Parts: sequence; structure tokens; C-alpha cells
Amino acid sequence: MKTILLGSVLALAAAPAAIAPTQAATMIVKSNDHMHMKNHCRTKMVTHWRHHRKVVEKVKVCG
Repeated sequence: MKTILLGSVLALAAAPAAIAPTQAATMIVKSNDHMHMKNHCRTKMVTHWRHHRKVVEKVKVCG
């Protein structure tokens, strides 16, 4: 009985240590090397209606 109780206590104590790495947040590493970073931009055509007229605009999308 004591062995089962001791085993249960150890299992409960070890569970958070096993779960913690799976719930870790994503780590983002930013560098200060802006000269080599390329900004990928493109021009996108957006069509919408304004005051009952069809308007086509060029929008710059970066990312």
C-alpha cells in the first residue's frame, strides 16, 4: 500500500516537469543585421465600390 501511494505521489510530482516543455511559448530571435534583411513587397490590385462606382487601387503589401 505504501509503495502504491509513494509511486502515485512521484508520478504526480513528475507530471508538471513533463508537461511544461510542450506548453512553452515560441521563441523569436531578432537580429540587428538590417542590411541583409530583404523586405518582400509586392503590389496588389484591390477592387471595391465607392459612391456607387467601381474603384481599383494599387496597394503595397509587405511581409
